Amino acid sequence: MTDITLQNLRPKLVERLTRLAQLQGLALDAVASEALTIGVDAIEDRVRKELLNTREQVALKDAIEQIQKVPNAAFGLIGRVKPRQ
Repeated sequence: MTDITLQNLRPKLVERLTRLAQLQGLALDAVASEALTIGVDAIEDRVRKELLNTREQVALKDAIEQIQKVPNAAFGLIGRVKPRQ
């Protein structure tokens, strides 16, 4: 496993990690490694969702623009109600 040195961690974070390690009878580095793994997974999920939402928004906008270009004589009438005479 790769060695990583973390500097300038908030004291409260170090306290929390130390407490979790003590409660579980684990080494601090094992708990810190698990916390990093879980944190990175959460960040990747958030980034994926943000990218997906952006892509979906662009795709929906493009689809609406294309649908609006369809002439009324064809598929452009789908879902539209004809006025009563």
